[in-house]
Amino acid sequence: MKTRALILSLSLLSSSAIANTYNNQVDVDYFSVESSNIIKLEGTHYLQSVSTNNTAWAQAAFMGRNTSVNVSYTDFDGDISNLVLGGDYYNNDLFFGLDVVYVDVDGFDSDTSLVGEVGYFLKPNWMVSVAASEEDFSDTLVLSSKYIATLGDGQFVNFEVSYKNFDSDIVAAADYFWSPQSSIGVSLSSEESVNGTIRAQHFFTPSISARVEYVLLDGSDNGVLIGLTGRF
Repeated sequence: MKTRALILSLSLLSSSAIANTYNNQVDVDYFSVESSNIIKLEGTHYLQSVSTNNTAWAQAAFMGRNTSVNVSYTDFDGDISNLVLGGDYYNNDLFFGLDVVYVDVDGFDSDTSLVGEVGYFLKPNWMVSVAASEEDFSDTLVLSSKYIATLGDGQFVNFEVSYKNFDSDIVAAADYFWSPQSSIGVSLSSEESVNGTIRAQHFFTPSISARVEYVLLDGSDNGVLIGLTGRF
């Protein structure tokens, strides 16, 4: 039974690879730092097919402005769990995002909050946005900008910058795609706990990718993230 299920899953991934489009994406991330382990599972459904043609494959949904719904579950070393139900909606040059976030602390305490984001495309692949939580609106306010430059010959550069109002923290990141399938990037942060990351991602087919991140932490051992993505 397990063998047949695996063959069926691979055939579904292979069929979507031929078409260069997908409607669903599953991400699994494992993050380890010191003696702590964090596992995240996320599923996303796109209401219209996402095309990887003429895109950086990791950024295909953003470049295609594909509306989606998603659910994710994160386990923080068995002590804290996080469940998120969300959606992204694109309408011409406008973007709207909404997440319902549920956090459970070892079964003793829990909290539910709403996080919203509104964005506008200044150019085809350049969006500016503002996001905040309904709890402590001003403290959770985040201003962001994301731009993907097309260099030609299947090469792209992704630029992202965010300003967090609470501590006036700035996070800046850049990813260089030397092909639509492969990228390497860095991020720098003024946050107290995280100094930045070094990351890379590669799509073995349009449906299967792996990624790795080395996270530079302040005052503790650095962390490593390993992730897998499946599309169909």
